[in-house]
Amino acid sequence: RRAAPATAPTAPTLTPSGADAATAPASLGAQGGRKATRGWLAGWLQASMGARLSTIGEPTGGALALGYAFLLAVNTVVGAGLFGVTDNGTLSNSYPTEVTPAGWTFAIWGPIFLLQGGGTAFYALGGAADAGRAAAIGAPWLLTWMLENSWQGCFLTAPMPPASATRGRKLATSLPCAALLVGAHAAMMAAALNLRGSSTAVAASPLGALLVDFATGLNAGWLAAASGIGISLAASHAPTTAIRRLAEPRGAGWLLAALGTYGGCASAYLASSPHSLCVGAGYAAATAWACRGILGRQALAPQVARSARFGIRAVLVGLAAGALKAFSKR
Repeated sequence: RRAAPATAPTAPTLTPSGADAATAPASLGAQGGRKATRGWLAGWLQASMGARLSTIGEPTGGALALGYAFLLAVNTVVGAGLFGVTDNGTLSNSYPTEVTPAGWTFAIWGPIFLLQGGGTAFYALGGAADAGRAAAIGAPWLLTWMLENSWQGCFLTAPMPPASATRGRKLATSLPCAALLVGAHAAMMAAALNLRGSSTAVAASPLGALLVDFATGLNAGWLAAASGIGISLAASHAPTTAIRRLAEPRGAGWLLAALGTYGGCASAYLASSPHSLCVGAGYAAATAWACRGILGRQALAPQVARSARFGIRAVLVGLAAGALKAFSKR
C-alpha cells in the first residue's frame, strides 16, 4: 500500500467573529514585515465591514426586488414633491454647503438606480457562475437602501425657510441626516469589500461586472461624497465656533481633501484585485464626478477648488495603481 499523499496545511483566515483580531498584533510581531501588516489590516477591514453583514442572512431575490421597488417609490415621491412634501431639489438648494456640487451632478442617481435595477434582476435570476458575487451584495444593498430612505424622511423635517428656525433646530435635522449618509456609505462599502473578498475570487461575467460590481462602486463613491455634504451641513449648525469652521471655505477644503484621499485609497484597494477591478472603477468614477460637479459651481472658494482638483487626481491615480496591481496578478 502507498501512503496517502500529504497535503499542505491551509493558512488561517480572519473570521468575522474577530477571534483572530485579538491575536493578530502579537503574531505580526513574530512574522514581521510591512507586507504581513498590510495583509492583516486588509483582512480586518474585510471582516469588520463586509463579512459581518452576512450574519443577518442572505435575502431572497424577491426581498431585494421589494426593497428596490420601495427605494424607487420613496425617491419618486420626494423627487417630484408628491403628496404635498417639499421636493428634494428645493430642500437641497435651501441648505447649500461649500462642498455641494452643481445641480446637474445629482443626475448620477439615474445611472445608479438603473444599474441597481438591473443588478436586482441579475441577483434574482443570476447564473451559477455569478451566484456568489450576487449573494455578496444582497444584504448590504438592502441596508443601504433602508438608510437612504431614512435619510429622505429625515431631510424632509428640515425647517423651511431655513431662516425661520434656530441653529439648534436645524442641527436636530442635519446631524442625524449626516449619520444616516455615513451609515449608507459604510453599508455599500461592505458590499464593495465583499465583492473584493476571497469568497468571491472569481471573475464576473460582463453583465455582472456592470450591474453588480460597477453599480456597487458607483453608489459607494457617491455616498461618500454625499456624506461629506451631510457632515459639512451639520457642522454649519454646530453650537461651537470650532466645529462650524469645518463648514467654512478653509475647513471645507480640508474636508474635501480628506474625502479625496480616502477615495483614492478606496479606489486603489478595490481595483487591486482582478475580480473587483470594476468595483474600484465605479468608486473612482463617482468621486471624480462629484469633484467635477463642485468645480462646476458658479461661486467656489479657492481652497475648495484646489481640493476638488486634488480629489480627481487622487482617484485617477488610485485607480491606475490598483489596476496595475490587478493586471500583474493575472
